[in-house]
Amino acid sequence: MVPLVIAVAFFALIGSFFNSTSSQSTSYGSPATSAPQSTSTAYVYVTGTRVNQRDGPSTSDRVMGVLVEGTRVQLLRDQGQWAQIRSDLGTGWMSSSFLSLNRPTRAQPTTQDRGLRASDVRIIDGDTINVRGITPNVRLVGFNAPETWRPSCTAERQIGERATARLSQLVRNAASIEFERVACSCRPGTEGTDRCNFGRLCGSLFVDGQDVGRTLIGEGLAVPYRCGRTSCPPRPQAWCR
Repeated sequence: MVPLVIAVAFFALIGSFFNSTSSQSTSYGSPATSAPQSTSTAYVYVTGTRVNQRDGPSTSDRVMGVLVEGTRVQLLRDQGQWAQIRSDLGTGWMSSSFLSLNRPTRAQPTTQDRGLRASDVRIIDGDTINVRGITPNVRLVGFNAPETWRPSCTAERQIGERATARLSQLVRNAASIEFERVACSCRPGTEGTDRCNFGRLCGSLFVDGQDVGRTLIGEGLAVPYRCGRTSCPPRPQAWCR
């Protein structure tokens, strides 16, 4: 009888030891007590059909790639009409007018941001075009070409005609053409009216991945022209000296 009592006590002691060890292991490894709190991250959605992500907050900065409507990106900070974002392309910039806190509903493709054919683009002058399906005309931003309508001098008219012809040549010979609509530098509520940019819209045109403004500037047929958020400086008089 005594050996039986001793055996029962021995097995009870062993069982108590394993239960204690198991309890301590579960408590130590529990992630619920040691995991840090996650920080909130701001995300926004691309609302344009095809929108360029750039490596700087300007239409003259290099295009890193194109994001399609509905793409979710991380919002890092705002700077005027531009936002710094992080996407699969890396960290870059995009016009704030093409970003929204709400996921856009899929719509039919529009001509606001898309690849074009040469026949879709009509050249008005060295910095103004008409894009098929978009009304009214579009003033290209980031540069200023000489006037061909009411020029200030003969030299301006002559260089303006060369700039117009060169822009037409770039479009005609391009393997790829892209148009990006951007917000005009006008007072809120005036875009599309005569009080803003003579009623024209604003945008950038790229041929074979290069902004046409950069090409014309590099060839002496245009000069850089930067506007603020709601206004533009006087047009440079670089042709009549």
